[in-house]
Amino acid sequence: MTVDTMIPKQQVDVLKVLIADDNAPTRMMLRAAIKQWGYEAVEAADGEQAWNILQEASGPRLLVLDWLMPKLNGVELSERIRKELSYHPYIILLTQMSGTENIIKGLDAGADEFLSKPFNMAELRSRLSVGARIIKSEKELGQKNLQLKNYGDQLKTISTYLQELSKQIDIMTSSVATVNSTNLQEIRVMLDNAMNVVNKNVEEE
Repeated sequence: MTVDTMIPKQQVDVLKVLIADDNAPTRMMLRAAIKQWGYEAVEAADGEQAWNILQEASGPRLLVLDWLMPKLNGVELSERIRKELSYHPYIILLTQMSGTENIIKGLDAGADEFLSKPFNMAELRSRLSVGARIIKSEKELGQKNLQLKNYGDQLKTISTYLQELSKQIDIMTSSVATVNSTNLQEIRVMLDNAMNVVNKNVEEE
C-alpha cells in the first residue's frame, strides 16, 4: 500500500474527511491521498479526539476510522456516533479483524463500510465517492423537505385569506344594501395578498 497507487485527482464536491488512526505514517499516507482526491482532510490520533472533532459545528461527514485505536476504538466510536450524534456521517472502518462475526459487530455499531488492512487506495477512493454521493442525496432530500414545509405554510396562509374572503362575501350577499367601496377594497386587498403568496410560491419553484 503506497501513495504511488493513488489515482489522479478528479473533480468532487469539497467534503471534510476525518482520518482517525493511531498510526502516524498511515494518517500521513491517507491525508495525502484524500487531499489529492479533492477532499479536506482532518486527523485524529485516537477515538476520543475524533469524537471531539465531530462535536464541532462543521464536523466531518465522511469518516475513515481504524478499528483498533486508544481510548475509543473504531467500533466503540461508531456506536457512540449512532447513539449520541445529531447526524449520521458515512463511516468507513479500517480493520485487520476478519470473520463474519466482526463484520456484523461493526455494522451493528453503525459502520457503513469495511476495508481490510492492508487496503487498496483505489478501493478506498471508490468507497469515499459512494459516501459523498449518499451525503449529497441526503442534503438534497433535506432541502426538498424544507421546501415542502415552506409550501405547506404558504398554503395555510392562502387558506386563511380565502376563509376571510368567504366570510366577507357572505356578509355582503346577506344584504346587497351593505355593499360599499370599503367592503370592495377590503376584498381586493385580501385577493391581492392571496395572489402574491401564490405567485411567490410559483416563482420559487
